[in-house]
Amino acid sequence: MKKWLPFASLIEQGKFLEQMIYQKYKVEKPLVFNEQCRKINNILCNYDYKTPLELKIYYDGYIYQIKDTIVYIDIKKKIAYFNEFYLPLRNIIDIEDQSNPFDFVC
Repeated sequence: MKKWLPFASLIEQGKFLEQMIYQKYKVEKPLVFNEQCRKINNILCNYDYKTPLELKIYYDGYIYQIKDTIVYIDIKKKIAYFNEFYLPLRNIIDIEDQSNPFDFVC
């Protein structure tokens, strides 16, 4: 015997509710200050392609944290290529180098 489901009365309603919840929790892109820009630029310019990085990125209204290695950086297109995806450099909010955290102290 099935019991009633309060929000699943219509098939289309479930998709619409999921979309509403997704849109509700979006945030604006945070500002990246000059010191953070210099830190990001310094780490990416001196990056060793074998060490993993901890990235805080902004994508589609949400902030994600990723730990991965960059395979290639295309300077003309301003895109960083990772193992499974690529990311525009303007979406990077913060970056931490795992090799030596005291190298890039301002």
